[in-house]
Amino acid sequence: MLKSEDGYNRQNIIKLSWPAMMRLVFQTLTGIVTLIIIGRLGKESIAAVGMANRVIFLVIGTFSALTVGTTAIVAHYIGAGDQEGAQKTLCQSLLLSLPIGVVLMFAGMLWSDDAIALLLFTKPDAAVIKLGGLYLQYVIYSMLLGLPMMMINAALQGAGDMKTPMYLLIGVNSVNLIGGIILVYGLGPFPRLELKGAAIASAVSNVIGGIATLLWITRKNAAISIHGLTKSRRYHDEVPITSGQASNRFRPSWDAIKQILDISIPASGEQLVQQSSLIIYTMLIAGLGTVVIAANQITMNIQSLSMMIGFGFSLAATTLVGQSLGAKKPDLASRYGKECTFIGTVLMGIMGVVIFVFASPLARLYTTEADVSRLATICVRINAFAQIPFSIVMVLAGALRGAGDTRYVMYITIVGQWCIRLLLAYILGFVLGYGLPGVWVAMLIDVIVRSVLVWLRYKRGRWMELIKLESIK
Repeated sequence: MLKSEDGYNRQNIIKLSWPAMMRLVFQTLTGIVTLIIIGRLGKESIAAVGMANRVIFLVIGTFSALTVGTTAIVAHYIGAGDQEGAQKTLCQSLLLSLPIGVVLMFAGMLWSDDAIALLLFTKPDAAVIKLGGLYLQYVIYSMLLGLPMMMINAALQGAGDMKTPMYLLIGVNSVNLIGGIILVYGLGPFPRLELKGAAIASAVSNVIGGIATLLWITRKNAAISIHGLTKSRRYHDEVPITSGQASNRFRPSWDAIKQILDISIPASGEQLVQQSSLIIYTMLIAGLGTVVIAANQITMNIQSLSMMIGFGFSLAATTLVGQSLGAKKPDLASRYGKECTFIGTVLMGIMGVVIFVFASPLARLYTTEADVSRLATICVRINAFAQIPFSIVMVLAGALRGAGDTRYVMYITIVGQWCIRLLLAYILGFVLGYGLPGVWVAMLIDVIVRSVLVWLRYKRGRWMELIKLESIK
């Protein structure tokens, strides 16, 4: 971890980024294989999953952004050598996640079909609404344990442990993938459940992941544990905690919760803005028919192939910047942010070339319907040009989050998603008649503008003083 280093070390970037990338690689491959499996059930099933995922990303993305505050604050405490503060932050984060999970569970029970129908209001398709509502309901139910899993993984990341979340999520996605194959097609003694089988597999995997992560943080040798050692702030010596100290960490602390929310609420706002704009896109695209919905879902799934790189370096930047600032080394924080961005941009640029060249065969993996694969190929090639600016946005935004500068990230997301992307998508896609390719050109322009804005913010350096160590102890 960073606290054992006297200065900059590129190995810190590699150590933190590769497990995060591998985690998303496996998660992405699981999503790709799952969509390929579902694609064999027909374009209605692809469209249904696409609609359900838009709602899932909006709701869960908004609430899971609470993990941003957990990661940033834990990283600051770890950088300052205060394990007790980090552990208390984890416990308070778990307290936050429980009522949110309950609310989501009841919302999924009552409004799943209505949410899908709302997205398809311009061109309703009864089959897509029924299938999408079913899929959404099962996934939302599982968030009662899925959200605590996210909180724990965020705390581990802030503590510099990227490997444990990787192993846990590889296990979760393995259950999702294997269970999906068995239940969709009815292998062995199991009945053929088709799309319902994929939904059940996804829900079961989230439940197993939540239980596994909760068990993990009871281990005393975990990077951050509810029963671990505490550190004396004066002498920095490790002493065993008492059972009373452990239970006190789970008593609501409004100061600790406020610290988390001060950083997390703007991050949730960012996700709400981003995902709600994608909801509007989805509603617009739905009016163009099932073929376009399916092609858009395939394009987004292929896009995730390269996004895993940006994700990995973004998390590394969040942790390293947060720990550096906690150790009162702002110059080191700045250098880590720049180096993470440089390496991530080079790798995502290479991926852009790969997906441009292989766009057509990649699209044909998902569907045998020529009209769908042809349209998806065009959009994938447009998206290939967005990889470099996407990397800049993702990694530098991660660095700013590690510093607690989530408000600015939210502001530029509002500008990019609502003032640029939505407006241009409507003009290019509908007014000028370019359809789905026009929508993806609007996305390209949006990420170019945001990459410039986030770089200017990072260069000015005001983010270095947003979280004062004195205020988090």
